[in-house]
Amino acid sequence: MIGLRSFLLIKAKPGKEKEVWNRFKDLPEVLETHLITGKFDLLVALESPETGLDPRRKVVELVTEKIRKAGDVIDTRTIIPIEAELPPTKAIERPTAKGFVFISSDAGKAQELMRKLLEVPEVRGVYLLFGKADVLAELEVEKSIVNPPPQHIARIVESRIAKMPAVHDTETYVPLESMIK
Repeated sequence: MIGLRSFLLIKAKPGKEKEVWNRFKDLPEVLETHLITGKFDLLVALESPETGLDPRRKVVELVTEKIRKAGDVIDTRTIIPIEAELPPTKAIERPTAKGFVFISSDAGKAQELMRKLLEVPEVRGVYLLFGKADVLAELEVEKSIVNPPPQHIARIVESRIAKMPAVHDTETYVPLESMIK
């Protein structure tokens, strides 16, 4: 399916995180579901088909009709990018883990920052956002015992991303578990 890629952060009722997580397995719009820690419990990557109608409407319908009404969801944050850039897919032969970095940047510098982020080999996609964060960078790293994904992603954020000109602040989510279709 090729269309609008969007993201959903979900806060579940305590103890219900896995039950809410399992609901996403059969939804055709769901590409990936990640169990995370922090203010939210889940990060879900969605894709809505590009149609003559506004594809954002499909995302809103999914969130309001299928996710919130199903119960055990306390809060959601729907993230619909204004623009996305995805570099050509690079084949990684070992198992991988993802990280998601929300970035606040200098005014008017977000698109330039997106281009710089795409130069980082581990960046799999960048998304221009409305709101507190200006850009979402999606990272993918090889799983390794010597260089565990959380530490590897933290090093990339600290040594490369946070030091880029125009970056004010970052908020990073590294999933504990992921379900990718």
